[in-house]
Amino acid sequence: MKSGMSFRLLLLYTPLLLAQHGRYLNDGKNPALNNPQAIAAGTKLFRASCAGCHGADGSGGRGPNLVRRALWHPLSDDAIFQLIRKGVPGADMPPTNLTDEQTWNLVAFIHAMTGPAKDVEVPGDVTAGRQVYAKSGCSNCHAIGGEGGRLGPDLTNVGGSRPLAVIRESIIEPGKDLTFQGSEAVTVTLRDGRVLAGVARNRSNYSLQLVERGGRLHLIDMANVASLKISETSPMPADYAKRLSKQELTDLLAYLARQSTR
Repeated sequence: MKSGMSFRLLLLYTPLLLAQHGRYLNDGKNPALNNPQAIAAGTKLFRASCAGCHGADGSGGRGPNLVRRALWHPLSDDAIFQLIRKGVPGADMPPTNLTDEQTWNLVAFIHAMTGPAKDVEVPGDVTAGRQVYAKSGCSNCHAIGGEGGRLGPDLTNVGGSRPLAVIRESIIEPGKDLTFQGSEAVTVTLRDGRVLAGVARNRSNYSLQLVERGGRLHLIDMANVASLKISETSPMPADYAKRLSKQELTDLLAYLARQSTR
């Protein structure tokens, strides 16, 4: 990689923003952070040196996914700076010869990339993305602003709560680590012989809420359940990577990134 950088193991040590909370372990104070010019410079550096392995949005490729795995190991902006500059002894991440300014620009980009999608510049046409959303039948299962189905997760605040890479992954690889946990496809056989199929909500040892494909909600006492089968795959179709063109996917992501309650 250029500038003597190898970021293959960066994700193991990088404290990226938690998607659910939009916060680092603690935010840095360097003026480069949240500075559009610094982020733009960091974007160029990342894409020239790191995107070949990790993807332009950090979603992975030959190298690991920087967005999702790093959620397990949050640190701080200052720690990211030191790890990039000093490397990780014994790992495939040597020290770099970047200047302080270049390093902070890269940290600023990583900070922005892994924060809520609404806070970063997302390429694509939002209006065209809305049309892709409608054409693809997304509203049959998902709701935005109270309009749409209830089978899938509500997307009203998806851009305000999820990194772009996580949104993209949930579309093209919906079964990968079940991006939206708590939306398992289940089949419930009740003790009276009835069989219900749909998506489980708020499942516990005592009760579950089951939403059928038509939107009907069942509140079920687990004492009345004879058997519960949980699907190993997501109820969301897994073929959108084939059904959507590259441009359609880009536009759809631009539209979803703008969905925020903030």
